[in-house]
Amino acid sequence: MFSRVVKAIKAFQERHFVIIFSEDEGEADLAIPASEITSEAILFAARVASGLLCLALPQKRLADLEIDKLPSRYRVQDTPFYEPVDAAGVGSGVSPKDRAKTIRRVIDPDTKPSDLSRPGHLSLLGAEPLGLLKRDGHTEAVLELCR
Repeated sequence: MFSRVVKAIKAFQERHFVIIFSEDEGEADLAIPASEITSEAILFAARVASGLLCLALPQKRLADLEIDKLPSRYRVQDTPFYEPVDAAGVGSGVSPKDRAKTIRRVIDPDTKPSDLSRPGHLSLLGAEPLGLLKRDGHTEAVLELCR
């Protein structure tokens, strides 16, 4: 198992998609560094995974952007969902191009809360500040890969 983790870390660092699997939840997430996101990467993920597109972020970044955590009734298995957003000024927000632009805007340190519109189409997840030491979740695993 350890060798698979090392291979996944290396692949992620080389800006490739990796799969994060949870036996407890019986589900897997496809992850790539947000800095590498393109509309083509979003299309690829939609074709092979066909699930919900999410962006994992530190809770501090979400607070800086004044993005609120969704009430628990909107969360499954205590997944830390936050308000979905779009980049202000994008088209419908649904297209792969719009979603890639939104991701790039959210991770840009110069982005202000007014640069985002709500509600949007990009689901956001807030990682525990202590990471995997506090919560054994996909959200925290992705951010650990980013370090």
